[in-house]
Amino acid sequence: MQNKSPLGLAISLSLLVMSTPPALAAGDVAASGNATDLDRIEVRPQLESQTRAVDLKRSSDAIEDAVSSDSLGVYPDKNVAESLQRLPGVSVTRDQGEGRFVVVRGLDANLNSVSVDGIAIGTPEDSSRAAPLDVIPSDSTERLRVVKSPTPDMPGDAIGGAILVESASAFDRDGRSLRGKVEGSHQQLSGHTSPKAAFNYSEVFADTFGVALGVNYQNRKFESDNTEVEYDEVDGAAEGELFPISLQHRKYEIERKRVGANLNFDWRPSEGNSYYLRTLYSQFDDAETRQRTIFNFGDGEVTALGGNQYRVDELPADAIQKRMRYRTKKENTFAASLGGENRLTNAVVDYKVGYTRTEERVNDEMEARFAYNGDDLGATVDQNSGIPRYTLTDASWMDNGNYDFDRVVLSPKRVDDEERSAQINVRFDGDHSSYKFGLLGRWRDRDVNIDENELRVGPDIALSDWTTSTPDHRGGSLGQGMSSDAMRRYWSQFGSQYSARPQDVGANAMTSLEEDYTASEDIFASYAMGTWDIGSLRVIGGVRVENTQVKSTGNSIDVASNGRSYTVTPISADKSYTNVLPGLHLRYDAGSDWVLRAASNKTVSRPSFGDAAPRIGYNRGDEEVRLGNPDLDPYESKNLDLSMERYIGSTGIVSLGLFHKSIDGYIVNTVSNDDPAYPDFEVTRVINGDKAKVFGAEFNWQQQLSFLPAGWDGLLVGASGTWLDTDFNPGLEDREGDDFTLPRASKHVYSAHVGYEKAGFSTRLAAVYRSEYLDTLGDSRAFDIYVAPNTQLDFSLDYKIASNVSVYFEAQNLLDKPLELYQGVRSRTLQNEEYGRTYALGLKVQL
Repeated sequence: MQNKSPLGLAISLSLLVMSTPPALAAGDVAASGNATDLDRIEVRPQLESQTRAVDLKRSSDAIEDAVSSDSLGVYPDKNVAESLQRLPGVSVTRDQGEGRFVVVRGLDANLNSVSVDGIAIGTPEDSSRAAPLDVIPSDSTERLRVVKSPTPDMPGDAIGGAILVESASAFDRDGRSLRGKVEGSHQQLSGHTSPKAAFNYSEVFADTFGVALGVNYQNRKFESDNTEVEYDEVDGAAEGELFPISLQHRKYEIERKRVGANLNFDWRPSEGNSYYLRTLYSQFDDAETRQRTIFNFGDGEVTALGGNQYRVDELPADAIQKRMRYRTKKENTFAASLGGENRLTNAVVDYKVGYTRTEERVNDEMEARFAYNGDDLGATVDQNSGIPRYTLTDASWMDNGNYDFDRVVLSPKRVDDEERSAQINVRFDGDHSSYKFGLLGRWRDRDVNIDENELRVGPDIALSDWTTSTPDHRGGSLGQGMSSDAMRRYWSQFGSQYSARPQDVGANAMTSLEEDYTASEDIFASYAMGTWDIGSLRVIGGVRVENTQVKSTGNSIDVASNGRSYTVTPISADKSYTNVLPGLHLRYDAGSDWVLRAASNKTVSRPSFGDAAPRIGYNRGDEEVRLGNPDLDPYESKNLDLSMERYIGSTGIVSLGLFHKSIDGYIVNTVSNDDPAYPDFEVTRVINGDKAKVFGAEFNWQQQLSFLPAGWDGLLVGASGTWLDTDFNPGLEDREGDDFTLPRASKHVYSAHVGYEKAGFSTRLAAVYRSEYLDTLGDSRAFDIYVAPNTQLDFSLDYKIASNVSVYFEAQNLLDKPLELYQGVRSRTLQNEEYGRTYALGLKVQL
């Protein structure tokens, strides 16, 4: 018998099910004394989750999409971000191959709001407002919703969208429910197999009191191979041709632990009265070792040979460097909300108090740097492929014994983000109308402390003492390996003997104090909203008013030209502003399962804390000034949405939507050389730029093909697409004639899936495609940085071996696609990071 890989075996099983004759697939097996009646074993996770998601969308007054808890088990998703990317108009940005930030309708994740059980959560990011959703395991949630056009009774900070994470209530289930699963996942690149487990329990007592508990754990060890290139102009090259002045290979070894828990209580003592407590905790630990070897080809004498071929002579030895970094990052998120709802004689009152805390700790980050100490080298460089190819005249650079100690860089970081909130809503219901009023208060505090110190004075370190075997790397050789364990043992014993050079004192103060800040942000919101039902038309109109008060502190650091001294002056800033956010929503049930929607509203997104922090960094030696801008105004967006939805039975939908956003005050980073306040200095600051415009269309179709003959009627199919046209003016000098798309906005995002469920089998093949997008603006088009197109293809198979037990197989990144960035043109690869495929095998039990 021919051996099959796990993927081959799984796909063969899936194809076997799909190719089974209709009578057999339907379970019409002739009964015998020892036969098993497959009709008694049903597994329909895809269909059930699809039904719930369709129900949520159909009943919603807002324009939204949803993912239910069952579908979180269908896809091979490690976290909430990856589960959300299956929705139309939603994509993700990735970190080490895992989804981290959610992008709604192509807009920066910084423009989304994220809440857990109705309570806004913060972010461990030091400067951005974007909340990373890879810290929340999928198993900690019951449903995920993305509201793309919020109604006036929802917070208005959602230009991109409002992402609502909801944990389970015991009343979501029938009676007692016990669910558990164990899993082992294998990463192809590292060869490691990693454990994962989850347990969920819920029960309702006396039909009035419910308890829901969930715990989950994952410890994933994996690797990635990264190659990064820097380009610039060199003499003698053809016009528009750039030379790879620096190339580096990076090897990452990563261990990520995720722990999640939620404990929820519900009390419903009587009709119309309910009370609840929701709690969710997640812990994300990321231990990362990075080895890298750097070739600074631009330090040599570069001769352009034509045809993107180059010769490098007299490459100095110290142009080749080796570095070893280790750090552990711990991110914790806790959210709790306590509230209730009471139906009075003429009104319904609901209320809630909430608390969230998000923190990040990086206490041990250190990097040891070494420089090659051999003879000068020669090299040839070929730039005719995306990643440059090179050949060195001497291989002695591969030996760790040929390197001298350069410096150690220590980079600890601490971020605390805490928010308290309280809200109350009152609704008065009439025969065909209702009126709703509400108040919300949010009190948020942030404290960010980022340090970095370079220590070059101390005993020499023999890199050969840290040598390990040469690591495998898809992009090229790093030479002999380096042990982070040996580095940490050395530092614990001798680290106290190292200090900074006198000329580095100012630079160390700059990197330790410039980005530190504290901020308090108080938001007070009120709204009035009416809902009127006029036949089949529902009209929702109202206005929301949000007042924001910000107080922040930072530092002004002035470093002397010789770098040996500096002065530090604390600075503070206050700002207050009010946003009036009207909204009008129409929902029309046109009959024959058609629903038409329209919305016109105004939303807002507040500046990033890091951008608005009051700070000034003078580097007189380099004649540079970096400025925060506490006078930044928030983004304000006027939004229009139209959608048509056709519901196909209880599980299918075809929808088409159009949307337009006109965003005032889009915040951009600028560099100026003629600022009158800082003559002769290059000044970097963020400002409110001109208007940004977004026009887009969304399409979504999903359906069970139940009209097919028996045995084939278990097919489920779906496809979605988002098309964007964006435009904005970043206000960059010397680029007034260029057209720009919004950063991180892909023109096209597509997803598709085909699944099959019958008898005890459930299989699915799912793909998500995101087209290229602009990541960073440079001085010219040749220096703009783009993220290349990417397609993610995943497969899952579930087989129910008993009425309450099933086994499953999952395969992720089947196409083995890397994360790729390029500079200017696609043939000029800036970064290429590969992760390999991941396979998982698990067991699920439900009682």
